[in-house]
Amino acid sequence: MTGDRVRANEALFDAVAERYDAVGFLAQAARFVADAAAVQPGEAVLDVMTGTGAVAAEVMGRAGRVVGVDVSAGMLTLARARVPGAAFVRVDAAALPFPDGAFDVAVCAAGVFFLPDMPGGVREWARVVRPGGRVVVSSFGAGLLGPLPGLWRTRLATVGLKPGAPPLGRLPTPEALAEVLRAAGLTDVQATLHPLTYTLPDVGARWADIRAGLEGVPLASLPPQEVAALEAAHHAELAPLFGEGPLTVPLPVIVACGHVDIV
Repeated sequence: MTGDRVRANEALFDAVAERYDAVGFLAQAARFVADAAAVQPGEAVLDVMTGTGAVAAEVMGRAGRVVGVDVSAGMLTLARARVPGAAFVRVDAAALPFPDGAFDVAVCAAGVFFLPDMPGGVREWARVVRPGGRVVVSSFGAGLLGPLPGLWRTRLATVGLKPGAPPLGRLPTPEALAEVLRAAGLTDVQATLHPLTYTLPDVGARWADIRAGLEGVPLASLPPQEVAALEAAHHAELAPLFGEGPLTVPLPVIVACGHVDIV
């Protein structure tokens, strides 16, 4: 990544690190991607853009060795506490400090779309995977969380702000994600859209997701009384969606896998 983009991502994720694990749909998706990676006993796993170590934690019991990398020092502090058996390195995901073929599998859950040069980044991950090994990456499909992001965007616009959001539009389909892996030189590429669902028990759970993740980053610029007013107004407009019970919304997870060519 360019220096400016690395620093911007570092600052963004340092800002949300302390609360990030509370974003329920991200945790659910990370668990699914970890399972999809199908890590075999004894394999060496690289968890790229590990964040707080959600994928690393899931594969730790299966893998022989787990290394997580991330640009955010705040995220890595939490990852080290969460997965003490793994090694974590603060580094740009597009410039890894590992030798060729050091791992059996590289996994990146919901991170590749942050790279300015997506094929170039995936090519670097493939470099550190042995011939015949695999690279597994994920994105989100269209309709993520149903009406919820749009309602929050409209509510936040009343105070002249836009929610933080990852650039999901860069990889909205299995075909788009598969093409990135092919452009990186991977072979036998397969990509699948998995129509998962995410259930929020009540309105408070939705607000907790907003505050914990990128959607809530702009709230830091507002005085407490304005945040409280936004919360009350948003609760009121969400209440009809929940009725007397939980709300289930779409969680479309795209998972793609490609193999490093055996020369």
